[in-house]
Amino acid sequence: MRILVVEDSPRLADTLSEALTRAGYTVDIAGDGQEGYENAVSGIYDIVILDLMLPRMSGREVLAAIRKDGQEVPVLILSAKTELEDKLEGFSLGADDYVTKPFEMRELLMRIQAIVRRRGAQEIVSLRAGNLELDTMACELRNSDSGSSMKIAGKEMQLLEYFLLNQNQVLDRDRIATKIWGYESNAEYNNVEVYVSFLRKKFKYLRANVGIKAVRGIGYRMEQKKEDD
Repeated sequence: MRILVVEDSPRLADTLSEALTRAGYTVDIAGDGQEGYENAVSGIYDIVILDLMLPRMSGREVLAAIRKDGQEVPVLILSAKTELEDKLEGFSLGADDYVTKPFEMRELLMRIQAIVRRRGAQEIVSLRAGNLELDTMACELRNSDSGSSMKIAGKEMQLLEYFLLNQNQVLDRDRIATKIWGYESNAEYNNVEVYVSFLRKKFKYLRANVGIKAVRGIGYRMEQKKEDD
């Protein structure tokens, strides 16, 4: 899961990033509201942790803009504002949770897990396309018809999961690279081509009836193969 932290305090942002990374999340940081908003509506994040007191755009403005754009990404407000009215306003704008500063990191992690459960992310244990099935808990890719299987992990599994969750949709290379490697990554865009090639080899080995088709000048689309493919 990828989390966006929108926090203008470098010290707190680094602390959050370190703790969330240790907990197994991929973390990006935005240092002001405008950057946070632009990142949040990209569609690549599973959760946004949002401060209210931010330069350029306030947290309230960011949250309101996210919801106005129709984005349903879960937002957890992390703020020093402790008054009931502030919390009620945050929820009325579309926040999924509200944690006040100072806070215990254990509580924050539990709140994040609660959001994940409510959004049903923990229910995604198995993803399927055609006769191809990905067991995200066992990190195993299998042909559901023949029963043949192989292990898959790391960036390959992240990329495959992304394709499976967006079947029959064209995903552009920039968006894929950002989703899997992050905004701050030095990964080249040809990394996407390399990892798509890895997945195609696995599909061929497993005799999958789905494939990843290149859409010229844009990116890729996962789709079930036609009989003449």
